[in-house]
Amino acid sequence: MKKRLFTKNYILLMLSGLAVSFGYSMIAPLITPYGVSLGSDLATAGALTGIFSIAALIIRPFSGYASDAFEKRNICILSTFLITVTMLGYCIAPGIKTMFAVRILHGIAFGIQGTVNIAILYEYLPKEHLAEGIGYYSLGQVISQVCGPGLGIEIKDKYGYKQLFAIISIITAFAIVFMLFTDKRVAAEKPQKRLPKEKFRFSIGNMIAFPCIVYALIGGLFSLENGVINSFLVLAAEERKIVGISLFFTVNAAVLFVIRMTVGKVVDRHSITMIVNVSLLTSAAAMLAAGGGKNLWIMLAAAVLKAVGQGTGQITLQTACMKKVDAQKVGIATSTFYIGADLGQGLGPVICGKISDYSGYTTMFYCVAALIVIAMAGFNLYQKKENNYSKFKGGFV
Repeated sequence: MKKRLFTKNYILLMLSGLAVSFGYSMIAPLITPYGVSLGSDLATAGALTGIFSIAALIIRPFSGYASDAFEKRNICILSTFLITVTMLGYCIAPGIKTMFAVRILHGIAFGIQGTVNIAILYEYLPKEHLAEGIGYYSLGQVISQVCGPGLGIEIKDKYGYKQLFAIISIITAFAIVFMLFTDKRVAAEKPQKRLPKEKFRFSIGNMIAFPCIVYALIGGLFSLENGVINSFLVLAAEERKIVGISLFFTVNAAVLFVIRMTVGKVVDRHSITMIVNVSLLTSAAAMLAAGGGKNLWIMLAAAVLKAVGQGTGQITLQTACMKKVDAQKVGIATSTFYIGADLGQGLGPVICGKISDYSGYTTMFYCVAALIVIAMAGFNLYQKKENNYSKFKGGFV
Protein backbone atom coordinates (compact mmCIF):
# COMPACT_ATOMS: atom_id res chain seq x y z
CA MET A 1 0.00 0.00 0.00
CA LYS A 2 1.38 3.39 -1.02
CA LYS A 3 2.07 5.62 1.99
CA ARG A 4 0.79 9.20 1.97
CA LEU A 5 3.27 12.05 1.93
CA PHE A 6 0.97 14.98 2.77
CA THR A 7 -0.33 13.93 6.16
CA LYS A 8 -1.79 16.31 8.74
CA ASN A 9 1.41 16.28 10.81
CA TYR A 10 3.61 16.99 7.79
CA ILE A 11 1.47 19.88 6.56
CA LEU A 12 1.36 21.47 10.02
CA LEU A 13 5.13 21.13 10.36
CA MET A 14 5.59 22.77 6.95
CA LEU A 15 3.38 25.69 8.00
CA SER A 16 5.25 26.06 11.28
CA GLY A 17 8.61 26.09 9.51
CA LEU A 18 7.32 28.59 6.95
CA ALA A 19 6.15 30.99 9.68
CA VAL A 20 9.52 30.93 11.46
CA SER A 21 11.50 31.22 8.22
CA PHE A 22 9.33 34.08 6.97
CA GLY A 23 9.82 36.01 10.19
CA TYR A 24 13.58 35.54 10.01
CA SER A 25 13.71 36.70 6.38
CA MET A 26 11.64 39.81 7.16
CA ILE A 27 14.22 41.12 9.64
CA ALA A 28 17.43 39.75 8.07
CA PRO A 29 18.30 42.88 6.01
CA LEU A 30 17.20 45.27 8.77
CA ILE A 31 19.24 44.20 11.81
CA THR A 32 22.28 46.32 10.95
CA PRO A 33 20.22 49.45 10.13
CA TYR A 34 18.25 48.95 13.36
CA GLY A 35 21.49 48.79 15.33
CA VAL A 36 22.56 52.09 13.77
CA SER A 37 19.19 53.61 14.65
CA LEU A 38 19.88 52.70 18.30
CA GLY A 39 23.02 54.85 18.19
CA SER A 40 25.64 52.23 17.34
CA ASP A 41 28.46 52.66 14.84
CA LEU A 42 28.29 50.63 11.63
CA ALA A 43 30.88 48.02 12.65
CA THR A 44 29.15 47.25 15.94
CA ALA A 45 25.74 47.17 14.28
CA GLY A 46 27.11 44.78 11.67
CA ALA A 47 28.30 42.49 14.45
CA LEU A 48 24.66 42.02 15.44
CA THR A 49 24.27 39.92 12.30
CA GLY A 50 27.40 37.89 12.96
CA ILE A 51 26.63 37.14 16.62
CA PHE A 52 23.37 35.47 15.59
CA SER A 53 25.20 33.04 13.28
CA ILE A 54 27.86 32.32 15.90
CA ALA A 55 25.23 31.51 18.52
CA ALA A 56 23.38 29.21 16.10
CA LEU A 57 26.63 27.45 15.17
CA ILE A 58 27.66 26.86 18.79
CA ILE A 59 24.26 25.45 19.77
CA ARG A 60 23.98 23.08 16.78
CA PRO A 61 25.73 20.06 18.36
CA PHE A 62 23.75 20.44 21.58
CA SER A 63 20.48 20.82 19.67
CA GLY A 64 21.10 17.55 17.85
CA TYR A 65 21.80 15.79 21.14
CA ALA A 66 18.68 17.26 22.78
CA SER A 67 16.57 16.31 19.77
CA ASP A 68 17.57 12.66 20.08
CA ALA A 69 17.54 12.48 23.88
CA PHE A 70 14.21 14.21 24.58
CA GLU A 71 10.77 14.73 23.08
CA LYS A 72 11.32 16.47 19.72
CA ARG A 73 7.88 18.03 19.55
CA ASN A 74 8.23 19.66 22.96
CA ILE A 75 11.69 21.01 22.13
CA CYS A 76 10.36 22.44 18.87
CA ILE A 77 7.48 24.19 20.65
CA LEU A 78 9.80 25.57 23.34
CA SER A 79 12.40 26.86 20.86
CA THR A 80 9.69 28.46 18.71
CA PHE A 81 8.29 30.13 21.84
CA LEU A 82 11.78 31.53 22.55
CA ILE A 83 11.93 32.92 19.00
CA THR A 84 8.61 34.67 19.63
CA VAL A 85 9.98 36.10 22.89
CA THR A 86 13.10 37.42 21.15
CA MET A 87 10.94 39.22 18.59
CA LEU A 88 9.21 40.99 21.45
CA GLY A 89 12.68 41.61 22.91
CA TYR A 90 13.62 43.52 19.76
CA CYS A 91 10.63 45.78 20.41
CA ILE A 92 11.69 46.77 23.92
CA ALA A 93 15.50 46.66 23.63
CA PRO A 94 16.66 50.05 24.98
CA GLY A 95 20.14 49.95 23.45
CA ILE A 96 22.78 48.05 21.55
CA LYS A 97 23.96 45.96 24.53
CA THR A 98 20.49 44.58 25.09
CA MET A 99 20.20 43.92 21.37
CA PHE A 100 23.32 41.75 21.49
CA ALA A 101 21.76 39.67 24.28
CA VAL A 102 18.51 39.32 22.33
CA ARG A 103 20.38 38.36 19.15
CA ILE A 104 22.31 35.65 20.98
CA LEU A 105 19.09 34.21 22.40
CA HIS A 106 17.47 34.40 18.96
CA GLY A 107 20.42 32.58 17.37
CA ILE A 108 20.28 29.83 20.01
CA ALA A 109 16.53 29.34 19.61
CA PHE A 110 16.73 29.46 15.81
CA GLY A 111 19.55 26.89 15.75
CA ILE A 112 17.58 24.50 17.95
CA GLN A 113 14.30 24.96 16.09
CA GLY A 114 15.80 24.38 12.65
CA THR A 115 17.58 21.20 13.72
CA VAL A 116 14.62 19.69 15.57
CA ASN A 117 12.14 20.46 12.79
CA ILE A 118 14.16 18.45 10.27
CA ALA A 119 14.56 15.60 12.76
CA ILE A 120 10.78 15.53 13.23
CA LEU A 121 10.37 15.34 9.46
CA TYR A 122 12.20 12.01 9.53
CA GLU A 123 9.48 10.64 11.80
CA TYR A 124 6.53 12.09 9.89
CA LEU A 125 7.69 11.08 6.40
CA PRO A 126 7.59 7.62 4.79
CA LYS A 127 11.14 6.45 4.20
CA GLU A 128 10.64 6.19 0.44
CA HIS A 129 9.53 9.85 0.33
CA LEU A 130 12.14 11.31 2.69
CA ALA A 131 14.04 13.47 0.19
CA GLU A 132 10.82 14.49 -1.55
CA GLY A 133 9.33 15.58 1.77
CA ILE A 134 12.44 17.57 2.71
CA GLY A 135 12.35 19.20 -0.72
CA TYR A 136 8.77 20.39 -0.31
CA TYR A 137 9.49 21.52 3.26
CA SER A 138 12.44 23.62 2.07
CA LEU A 139 10.17 25.49 -0.34
CA GLY A 140 9.15 27.56 2.66
CA GLN A 141 12.70 28.86 2.93
CA VAL A 142 12.76 29.77 -0.76
CA ILE A 143 9.42 31.60 -0.52
CA SER A 144 10.61 33.40 2.61
CA GLN A 145 13.88 34.50 1.03
CA VAL A 146 12.04 35.87 -2.00
CA CYS A 147 9.13 37.61 -0.27
CA GLY A 148 10.27 38.21 3.31
CA PRO A 149 12.94 40.93 2.96
CA GLY A 150 10.84 43.16 0.72
CA LEU A 151 7.77 42.82 2.93
CA GLY A 152 9.81 43.51 6.06
CA ILE A 153 11.32 46.67 4.57
CA GLU A 154 7.90 47.87 3.39
CA ILE A 155 6.35 47.39 6.85
CA LYS A 156 9.32 49.10 8.51
CA ASP A 157 9.11 52.08 6.16
CA LYS A 158 5.37 52.45 6.75
CA TYR A 159 5.05 51.69 10.47
CA GLY A 160 8.53 51.56 12.01
CA TYR A 161 10.87 48.95 13.46
CA LYS A 162 8.98 48.16 16.66
CA GLN A 163 5.73 47.56 14.82
CA LEU A 164 7.56 45.26 12.41
CA PHE A 165 8.99 43.19 15.25
CA ALA A 166 5.55 42.97 16.88
CA ILE A 167 4.02 41.70 13.63
CA ILE A 168 6.76 39.09 13.26
CA SER A 169 6.19 37.91 16.83
CA ILE A 170 2.54 37.28 15.91
CA ILE A 171 3.57 35.36 12.79
CA THR A 172 5.97 33.25 14.85
CA ALA A 173 3.25 32.62 17.44
CA PHE A 174 1.23 30.96 14.69
CA ALA A 175 4.13 28.52 14.27
CA ILE A 176 3.58 27.45 17.88
CA VAL A 177 -0.15 26.99 17.24
CA PHE A 178 0.55 24.78 14.23
CA MET A 179 2.89 22.58 16.29
CA LEU A 180 0.32 22.26 19.09
CA PHE A 181 -2.06 20.62 16.61
CA THR A 182 0.45 17.95 15.58
CA ASP A 183 0.11 14.51 17.13
CA LYS A 184 2.09 13.84 20.27
CA ARG A 185 2.93 10.39 19.01
CA VAL A 186 4.01 9.52 15.50
CA ALA A 187 2.69 6.64 13.43
CA ALA A 188 3.24 3.18 14.84
CA GLU A 189 5.32 2.08 11.85
CA LYS A 190 8.03 4.58 12.77
CA PRO A 191 7.85 5.05 16.55
CA GLN A 192 9.78 7.93 18.03
CA LYS A 193 13.13 6.63 19.18
CA ARG A 194 15.40 8.37 21.63
CA LEU A 195 18.87 7.75 22.91
CA PRO A 196 18.82 5.14 25.69
CA LYS A 197 19.24 6.41 29.24
CA GLU A 198 22.80 5.17 29.55
CA LYS A 199 23.72 7.48 26.66
CA PHE A 200 22.20 10.57 28.27
CA ARG A 201 25.58 12.21 28.61
CA PHE A 202 27.44 14.85 26.69
CA SER A 203 30.22 13.45 24.56
CA ILE A 204 31.64 14.16 21.13
CA GLY A 205 29.87 11.07 19.79
CA ASN A 206 26.54 12.36 21.10
CA MET A 207 27.00 15.77 19.48
CA ILE A 208 28.72 15.01 16.17
CA ALA A 209 27.65 12.26 13.77
CA PHE A 210 31.09 11.22 12.51
CA PRO A 211 29.71 9.06 9.65
CA CYS A 212 28.10 12.24 8.26
CA ILE A 213 31.12 14.55 8.40
CA VAL A 214 32.16 14.13 4.75
CA TYR A 215 28.61 14.78 3.54
CA ALA A 216 28.31 17.77 5.89
CA LEU A 217 31.54 19.30 4.59
CA ILE A 218 30.49 18.80 0.97
CA GLY A 219 27.11 20.32 1.81
CA GLY A 220 28.93 23.23 3.41
CA LEU A 221 30.45 24.06 0.02
CA PHE A 222 27.01 24.93 -1.34
CA SER A 223 26.52 27.29 1.62
CA LEU A 224 29.99 28.74 1.04
CA GLU A 225 29.07 29.38 -2.59
CA ASN A 226 25.84 31.01 -1.45
CA GLY A 227 27.64 33.25 1.04
CA VAL A 228 30.20 34.33 -1.55
CA ILE A 229 27.50 35.17 -4.10
CA ASN A 230 25.45 37.15 -1.59
CA SER A 231 28.51 39.05 -0.37
CA PHE A 232 30.40 39.86 -3.56
CA LEU A 233 28.28 39.41 -6.70
CA VAL A 234 26.80 42.92 -6.63
CA LEU A 235 30.25 44.45 -6.07
CA ALA A 236 31.71 42.40 -8.94
CA ALA A 237 28.86 43.48 -11.22
CA GLU A 238 29.40 47.14 -10.33
CA GLU A 239 33.10 46.80 -11.11
CA ARG A 240 32.25 45.27 -14.52
CA LYS A 241 29.47 47.81 -15.11
CA ILE A 242 26.80 45.09 -15.47
CA VAL A 243 23.33 46.65 -15.18
CA GLY A 244 20.37 44.75 -13.70
CA ILE A 245 22.32 42.26 -11.59
CA SER A 246 19.35 42.01 -9.19
CA LEU A 247 17.80 39.73 -11.81
CA PHE A 248 20.42 37.14 -10.81
CA PHE A 249 18.71 36.64 -7.47
CA THR A 250 15.24 36.56 -9.01
CA VAL A 251 16.22 33.92 -11.57
CA ASN A 252 18.14 31.93 -8.97
CA ALA A 253 15.13 31.89 -6.62
CA ALA A 254 12.70 30.91 -9.39
CA VAL A 255 14.85 28.01 -10.60
CA LEU A 256 15.57 26.94 -7.02
CA PHE A 257 11.82 26.82 -6.35
CA VAL A 258 11.25 24.52 -9.34
CA ILE A 259 14.21 22.31 -8.38
CA ARG A 260 12.99 21.91 -4.79
CA MET A 261 9.56 20.93 -6.14
CA THR A 262 10.95 18.10 -8.25
CA VAL A 263 14.35 16.94 -7.01
CA GLY A 264 13.11 14.95 -4.02
CA LYS A 265 11.58 12.24 -6.17
CA VAL A 266 14.87 11.91 -8.07
CA VAL A 267 16.92 11.68 -4.87
CA ASP A 268 14.64 8.98 -3.46
CA ARG A 269 15.18 6.82 -6.54
CA HIS A 270 18.75 7.34 -7.75
CA SER A 271 22.37 7.10 -6.65
CA ILE A 272 23.64 9.81 -4.33
CA THR A 273 27.00 9.69 -6.10
CA MET A 274 25.54 10.58 -9.47
CA ILE A 275 23.35 13.37 -8.11
CA VAL A 276 26.05 14.99 -5.97
CA ASN A 277 28.58 14.85 -8.82
CA VAL A 278 26.13 16.62 -11.13
CA SER A 279 25.42 19.16 -8.38
CA LEU A 280 29.09 19.89 -7.80
CA LEU A 281 29.83 20.18 -11.52
CA THR A 282 27.01 22.65 -12.08
CA SER A 283 28.07 24.63 -9.00
CA ALA A 284 31.65 24.81 -10.25
CA ALA A 285 30.36 25.92 -13.66
CA ALA A 286 28.28 28.62 -11.94
CA MET A 287 31.39 29.98 -10.22
CA LEU A 288 33.34 29.95 -13.48
CA ALA A 289 30.52 31.85 -15.19
CA ALA A 290 30.31 34.36 -12.34
CA GLY A 291 34.08 34.80 -12.42
CA GLY A 292 34.34 35.36 -16.15
CA GLY A 293 30.95 36.88 -16.90
CA LYS A 294 31.12 40.30 -18.51
CA ASN A 295 27.42 40.73 -19.29
CA LEU A 296 24.06 40.07 -17.66
CA TRP A 297 23.21 37.00 -19.74
CA ILE A 298 26.26 35.10 -18.55
CA MET A 299 25.44 36.08 -14.98
CA LEU A 300 21.89 34.81 -15.41
CA ALA A 301 23.28 31.52 -16.73
CA ALA A 302 25.37 31.37 -13.57
CA ALA A 303 22.19 31.92 -11.54
CA VAL A 304 20.51 28.93 -13.20
CA LEU A 305 23.55 26.70 -12.70
CA LYS A 306 23.90 27.75 -9.07
CA ALA A 307 20.24 26.99 -8.35
CA VAL A 308 20.47 23.55 -9.96
CA GLY A 309 23.65 22.68 -8.06
CA GLN A 310 22.55 24.00 -4.69
CA GLY A 311 18.95 22.80 -4.98
CA THR A 312 19.88 19.20 -5.76
CA GLY A 313 23.08 18.89 -3.76
CA GLN A 314 21.87 20.14 -0.40
CA ILE A 315 18.73 18.00 -0.25
CA THR A 316 20.62 14.92 -1.44
CA LEU A 317 23.35 15.25 1.17
CA GLN A 318 20.95 16.15 3.96
CA THR A 319 18.86 13.07 3.19
CA ALA A 320 22.00 10.95 3.01
CA CYS A 321 23.09 12.15 6.45
CA MET A 322 19.77 11.09 7.94
CA LYS A 323 19.97 7.66 6.32
CA LYS A 324 23.59 7.22 7.34
CA VAL A 325 22.80 6.85 11.07
CA ASP A 326 20.43 4.88 13.27
CA ALA A 327 16.98 6.37 13.87
CA GLN A 328 18.01 7.33 17.41
CA LYS A 329 20.65 9.73 16.06
CA VAL A 330 18.79 11.52 13.28
CA GLY A 331 18.88 14.76 15.28
CA ILE A 332 22.65 14.55 15.68
CA ALA A 333 23.01 13.81 11.96
CA THR A 334 20.86 16.85 11.14
CA SER A 335 22.86 19.15 13.40
CA THR A 336 26.12 17.83 11.93
CA PHE A 337 24.91 18.68 8.43
CA TYR A 338 23.94 22.18 9.56
CA ILE A 339 27.33 22.70 11.20
CA GLY A 340 28.89 22.22 7.77
CA ALA A 341 26.41 24.70 6.31
CA ASP A 342 27.09 27.25 9.06
CA LEU A 343 30.85 26.96 8.59
CA GLY A 344 30.57 27.41 4.84
CA GLN A 345 28.21 30.36 5.13
CA GLY A 346 30.36 32.02 7.79
CA LEU A 347 33.91 31.33 6.63
CA GLY A 348 33.33 31.63 2.89
CA PRO A 349 32.84 35.40 2.71
CA VAL A 350 35.75 36.01 5.11
CA ILE A 351 38.29 33.87 3.25
CA CYS A 352 37.08 34.87 -0.20
CA GLY A 353 37.08 38.51 0.84
CA LYS A 354 40.81 38.22 1.50
CA ILE A 355 41.33 36.57 -1.90
CA SER A 356 39.40 39.33 -3.67
CA ASP A 357 41.44 42.00 -1.88
CA TYR A 358 44.66 40.54 -3.26
CA SER A 359 43.60 39.16 -6.64
CA GLY A 360 40.18 40.53 -7.55
CA TYR A 361 36.70 39.07 -7.88
CA THR A 362 37.44 36.95 -10.95
CA THR A 363 40.22 35.02 -9.22
CA MET A 364 38.06 34.67 -6.12
CA PHE A 365 35.21 33.01 -8.04
CA TYR A 366 37.68 30.78 -9.88
CA CYS A 367 39.19 29.69 -6.55
CA VAL A 368 35.75 28.65 -5.32
CA ALA A 369 35.24 26.65 -8.53
CA ALA A 370 38.60 24.93 -8.02
CA LEU A 371 37.72 24.11 -4.41
CA ILE A 372 34.45 22.51 -5.54
CA VAL A 373 36.26 20.35 -8.12
CA ILE A 374 38.81 19.22 -5.51
CA ALA A 375 35.97 18.42 -3.12
CA MET A 376 34.26 16.39 -5.84
CA ALA A 377 37.37 14.25 -6.23
CA GLY A 378 37.49 13.71 -2.47
CA PHE A 379 33.79 12.85 -2.40
CA ASN A 380 34.21 10.17 -5.06
CA LEU A 381 37.18 8.64 -3.25
CA TYR A 382 35.09 8.50 -0.07
CA GLN A 383 32.14 6.92 -1.88
CA LYS A 384 34.39 4.30 -3.42
CA LYS A 385 36.05 3.54 -0.08
CA GLU A 386 32.69 3.19 1.65
CA ASN A 387 31.35 1.02 -1.18
CA ASN A 388 28.58 3.56 -1.73
CA TYR A 389 29.36 4.20 -5.36
CA SER A 390 26.13 2.92 -6.81
CA LYS A 391 23.97 2.08 -3.80
CA PHE A 392 21.33 4.38 -2.54
CA LYS A 393 17.90 2.86 -2.88
CA GLY A 394 16.66 0.98 0.14
CA GLY A 395 18.58 3.11 2.59
CA PHE A 396 22.15 2.72 1.36
CA VAL A 397 24.08 5.95 0.99
